[in-house]
Amino acid sequence: MANEASGRTVVFVSLTGDEVIKTYDLESETGGLTLRATSPAHGPSGALCLHPSRTVMYDAHVESTTLACFDLDEDTGQLGLINKVDTGIAIPAHLMVDLTGKFLLTAYYGGGGVTVHRLAENGAILELVQYVDTGEKAHAILSTDGDSFVFVPHVCPTNRTNQFRFDADSGLLSPNDPSYLTPPDGQTGPRHICFNRNGDVAYIVNEQGNTVTAHHYDAERGTLEIFQNISTLPNDYLDGGATAHVEIHPNGKWLYASNRGHDSVVAFDIAADATLSQSGHVSVPASPRSFSIDPTGKYLYCAGEEAGTMNSYQIDASDGSLKYLTEYEVGAKPFWVMATRLG
Repeated sequence: MANEASGRTVVFVSLTGDEVIKTYDLESETGGLTLRATSPAHGPSGALCLHPSRTVMYDAHVESTTLACFDLDEDTGQLGLINKVDTGIAIPAHLMVDLTGKFLLTAYYGGGGVTVHRLAENGAILELVQYVDTGEKAHAILSTDGDSFVFVPHVCPTNRTNQFRFDADSGLLSPNDPSYLTPPDGQTGPRHICFNRNGDVAYIVNEQGNTVTAHHYDAERGTLEIFQNISTLPNDYLDGGATAHVEIHPNGKWLYASNRGHDSVVAFDIAADATLSQSGHVSVPASPRSFSIDPTGKYLYCAGEEAGTMNSYQIDASDGSLKYLTEYEVGAKPFWVMATRLG
């Protein structure tokens, strides 16, 4: 790889409809994006994640049963297929690689449950190590620092977050005690999860509840305990909807979540005790499934699955509010947005 690629910030956009992954260069002074590469996804592209090496990418083919692995050329931004596997389990919704780069863990929305695959030295997806049936509509999978524990939120009707122990040597998941966390009510629908900078608080966005639930995290036991549940919608909005994604700003002061139906991103202030309070909403393209904050915390990029567009926003460094910058025509059914630094 060329030295000039080191430190380059890019935005990947995964397009289910066009079955491609686009790579955009991010201009740090303006937040502007320039398309650098369009790569075949070899299937209906969904959630993306990077290998710890930062030179291998994984794609969950959301309208299928397959997972794909790609070599990432930092110079060109092009993705080249390493291999593709058919799990036989419908709608892989989210995936992650452990810190050692030895295992790929995937959550399935349609078939339900979680798989663990062994990875080759070049990142290729190898044999299935484990399948755990956690119920239908598993929507995300996330490990804690050190990979000792893993959480898997499920939207309704399963409506719970599974709690696992993870063995980094064998790749095996085992139920924690308790094995799952029940959300605030029967129509909450835990969907995506993120942790604060200290790693002692987790926030889960709830698809059916249109809320964010805050949890204290017990690092010794690897379990969550609810202490707040707050709406993602304005008080005067009564038409419902379905939340999608949640992220914390790199400075740890603000949290953002996307609302489908209301078609907005809501910003929350995070207090010293980790409780949330709404600070405002900004309009985004229709059906905002995914958004991403760039590593510097200066910009947020949000795509609308129904709109086929992605908007950029500047994040105010004083209060975390979002200022609209530009709209980008990205293609059919953008599913995932990932802003990251390469090199």
